[in-house]
Amino acid sequence: MSYSSVSSAEKKNLTISILMNLAVSALSAVGTSIIFARSGFGMLEMYTVDSNILAMLSCLVYAVFLIRKLKRGKDVPAWALMAKYASVCCLTVTFLVVVAVLAPMFGPEGYQMMLLRGDMLYHHLFCPILAVLSFFLFDRVPAAPGKAAGIALMPTLAYAAVTVALNLARIIDGPYPFLKVYEQPVWMSFVWVLLIIGGAYAIAFLLAKLRSQA
Repeated sequence: MSYSSVSSAEKKNLTISILMNLAVSALSAVGTSIIFARSGFGMLEMYTVDSNILAMLSCLVYAVFLIRKLKRGKDVPAWALMAKYASVCCLTVTFLVVVAVLAPMFGPEGYQMMLLRGDMLYHHLFCPILAVLSFFLFDRVPAAPGKAAGIALMPTLAYAAVTVALNLARIIDGPYPFLKVYEQPVWMSFVWVLLIIGGAYAIAFLLAKLRSQA
């Protein structure tokens, strides 16, 4: 397929999608540079940072393939679609955990602190909202919702396995209150893990289901 065979409407959609994905990548990079200046590589302990780095890379790669599609008409590879979708799922988990769990823990000022300050403005607010918006406007999921959700869950599973193991070994503490295994009953740690993993899968399934029906 040549450039001229792409319709004007599709060219417009591709252009907007490219700009939105590049914006997610750039905003994530800004937020990551801010927290790196403060915490160095210790920032990688945070699910928020890891999910934003995943989004930064996957959205950049996705934008490159969209540019290729705009110029040459070649479809975006399924793996690139899946990587973008997985990053959107992770960013959605980040946003919902911040809004429903972390911000309330800090009292009346929690939302302002967790959504509007420093790197959190980018990692907790701008990137999740822009990534989800671009996903629903222009993207698709290259697999059935159940299979897609299972694949999208892998980054969260990997993070949970590593951080829980490091907490048990007393190498790190947290970084989130619900990961502090020695400061809560064992059963509560299991409850938190099940809630986060189960919630992440449900979010991924719902996103894939809604997009497949669009």
